[in-house]
Amino acid sequence: MKPLVSIVVPSYNQAHYLTMSLDSVFFQNYPNLEIIICNHGSTDNTSEVIADYLKGLESEQVDFLERLDEDGKTLQRKTELRFPQGRQVKVCESTENLGGTASYNVGFRNATGKYCMYLVGDDYFTPDALARMVDVMEETGVDVVYTDMFVVNDAGNILQRLSKPAYSFEACFCEWFHLGVNRLYKRELHERYGYYDESIRNANDYDMFLRFAMEGATFRHIPEVLYYTRKHSNHAGVEPASWANGGYSNLMLESIECAKRARTHLERMNKGGA
Repeated sequence: MKPLVSIVVPSYNQAHYLTMSLDSVFFQNYPNLEIIICNHGSTDNTSEVIADYLKGLESEQVDFLERLDEDGKTLQRKTELRFPQGRQVKVCESTENLGGTASYNVGFRNATGKYCMYLVGDDYFTPDALARMVDVMEETGVDVVYTDMFVVNDAGNILQRLSKPAYSFEACFCEWFHLGVNRLYKRELHERYGYYDESIRNANDYDMFLRFAMEGATFRHIPEVLYYTRKHSNHAGVEPASWANGGYSNLMLESIECAKRARTHLERMNKGGA
């Protein structure tokens, strides 16, 4: 049996993209998945999209031509359920806008898999993403793997490939946060080193993975595109919790502080850990 992987799907006012994101999880080649959908305070129709999606998991069907009968005249069609079965699904919802960082934590505190990660509610995986990442983690025993990505626009057109560096603490934390968005990691890291710091509004990933690295977590880069991340033409219109009201400026300020912490840590380690 392949180890269970927990995928947290946080979505705030991303109803337009959410179905595609969820499809990219449900139709993974990897068999053993726990999907945790988090919707805290969306003001669009995200709740309705989630409810309709869940309803369709057990009922939506597709049919296709399967064979020509022996008489050479009759075409037989086959009907089957649209979605792969056996996925575990949880929904964490509230009318209160918890903010992105707290919403992530709700999802991960409900996760039970050996490995976990989040998929932003407007991004999507390649079909083999999880199988590939789990294989590398099982083969190497590392704590975290991260991959390259395609950046796409609202229409899904590829704008660029984001190639991440081979792992070193300096390259991935001191220069800037170069792990990207697609990171699978051992869930036990949360139990050992904590969850997302809810006092950090935007650079929450930078802070958490930096803490993991400073505690000795091991990382491995997979130089393959396994993830599509969206660059919206109007951030504020799609992700107001993250980008409105000075969110981008705050992201830069928080990220700079993380980089400074990383450089101080590296300098201390180079001096023998004093």
